[in-house]
Amino acid sequence: MAQEQGWITLDSIIYDYINAAELSQNKYFKLFHLAFEIMDDLGLDFFYQIKSVKLPINANKTITLPPDYLNYTKIGVLNSGGGLVPLKYNDSLTTFADTNPNRIANTTGSISINSYLLSSPTFYNYWNGSSYTNLYGVNYNGLYGGGFKIDNANGVILLDSNFAWDGAVLEYVASPIEGQEYYVPMMFRGAIKDGLAWKDVKDLPSTRRGSLGDKRDRRHEYFESRRKAIKQFRPFYLDQAYQAHLDSQKLVIKV
Repeated sequence: MAQEQGWITLDSIIYDYINAAELSQNKYFKLFHLAFEIMDDLGLDFFYQIKSVKLPINANKTITLPPDYLNYTKIGVLNSGGGLVPLKYNDSLTTFADTNPNRIANTTGSISINSYLLSSPTFYNYWNGSSYTNLYGVNYNGLYGGGFKIDNANGVILLDSNFAWDGAVLEYVASPIEGQEYYVPMMFRGAIKDGLAWKDVKDLPSTRRGSLGDKRDRRHEYFESRRKAIKQFRPFYLDQAYQAHLDSQKLVIKV
């Protein structure tokens, strides 16, 4: 049984159920997909495999999404210390002509904009009517490496026209692949196993293996295990809480 520092592989839970129910190994494919349905139900989709890749920038200031992309967790550029400077989501970026090689020219209008750029290495947080400056008492929300927007329909990340780097790092949730290892916290082992026991017979006609009473009991056991597992899973990291506290502080002059 594969375990690693309080985590367990999804495959080991699936095979635990196969052995307990005395099923054929041929049931693995069906149970693998049922397990991911259960993870979605448990809110464990964030335990899907997270991949981190550095992607090139297309000539039209877009990034092509990987074929196994489901959702992003972080997008940014690397700094000299090996850290990731995040890009800021910009909903005002248009998806018009985003697959066109001349996207930037086609999406540039005649209305002027201010000179403050998200990709500027200097941070300013206040517009005084004619220029940006730094103002005490205004939240510091971090230095951003530029603006971005996801266009899932066309499979690209849109970048602002002033993006100056030749690549960007994308951390994303990858689509599940059969036979690949996925780790979940140990406290969800019983809930996933009980979920497999229920969903394995839920859609079967009422027989000795899947009677209405049996299905009802399995469903009850699953939701009870689900309730207990979610209650137990409340990870708390002191350093992250302290960092969140620092980030929420303001620069103010006491009088």
